[in-house]
Amino acid sequence: MDALKRAIEAGRRAAEGIYAAQFVSNADQYGEGIIVLDKGKIHGGDLDNVYVGTFSVMNDDIAATVEITNYSGNVSSVLGLRQYRLTLKGAMNNPQNITVRGVVEGRADLAIKVNLRKLSHLVDSSFRSS
Repeated sequence: MDALKRAIEAGRRAAEGIYAAQFVSNADQYGEGIIVLDKGKIHGGDLDNVYVGTFSVMNDDIAATVEITNYSGNVSSVLGLRQYRLTLKGAMNNPQNITVRGVVEGRADLAIKVNLRKLSHLVDSSFRSS
């Protein structure tokens, strides 16, 4: 069991970072945002929405659940909704570029593909500002 826990932890740490996100819905709507993967948690947003959720990595498979909430009043989500939850899965063959696909919970007709491009690692305790 310890080996399994170490493998899961190593996969999660490899995925951690700050990512540029590109979204494409099954209705060919496009959007962009920023995603932070940190210790199994997801934080992010764009000009109109906030994203929060969780993720896990097992072997090269990544799974996530993300809640998207509109805060601006402008419905610019690629899925046309103000608030929803996505379940996402994908392969993490390269932690610099991750692609996941999923659907809105309870709405299998609303699908999305998310491409993540790593921009930066996360700050750790050795970081010193100048």
